[in-house]
Amino acid sequence: MGARERMIGLYDQAMVTRQSRIYGGSGFFNFGYWGDQPASQREASEALVDRLTARIATPGRRILDVACGTGASTRRLTSRYTPDMITAINISEVQLAEARRQVPGCAFLRMDAARLGFANDTFDAVICVEAAFHFDTREAFLREALRVLKPGGSLAVADMLHRRIAAPLARAFHLPAANYERGLASYRRRLEAVGFEEVEAEDATDVCLRPFLRGLAGWPAAQRAAGHIGLGKAIERSLTHGALALYFAAVFKTYVLASARKPALQ
Repeated sequence: MGARERMIGLYDQAMVTRQSRIYGGSGFFNFGYWGDQPASQREASEALVDRLTARIATPGRRILDVACGTGASTRRLTSRYTPDMITAINISEVQLAEARRQVPGCAFLRMDAARLGFANDTFDAVICVEAAFHFDTREAFLREALRVLKPGGSLAVADMLHRRIAAPLARAFHLPAANYERGLASYRRRLEAVGFEEVEAEDATDVCLRPFLRGLAGWPAAQRAAGHIGLGKAIERSLTHGALALYFAAVFKTYVLASARKPALQ
């Protein structure tokens, strides 16, 4: 089994089989946006989707939700779009089956984000929440996003840049070497080189990545203090959550919120 297949299996298990209590049964599995001091991980995850949709310059009629997981981001989009306007894709049929149950009325398709099976100029907006760093490659996805967007259409992405020094760890989690970017300036240039304009990319590490890692590591103790789990389970989960937090901190250096537009027809 290759790194990509292992990665898909890990997400299937975490998002469908176990459905982490951290997310309150919401189906989300992102780090979230904590700048507005949400009361829970679920609220932070919803806020992240809202921050991205706010970056869409002209909402239009059709939006593509790339790497939709079990449909939590798609469900959040229905607060701004009717289901018939929303198409969502993922590479896991296990996750898609759950998404179809959770968000009826939207179109869910199994598809590789780097090889989109849509005609040119199909969508008014493309959104991707914390997945582009997995794609083989991120640049291929950006080129495909540009192609399927209508002229003047918007791209909004929550993404993470990994550390080069952590390459062995990155490979284990299927972060292709070609997706390495030195920093935000390099990330912006990549979007511009592909053909996007009005590119904006902000460092959201302090409001997305770091608060999530603190919450992840501290969650078992908080659950113990609230009386939801016993001491033994708290210790067990503290070890697991602490290891995950250390892994993410070692691999990822910058959390990026980015947006761009496809040039309009002249």
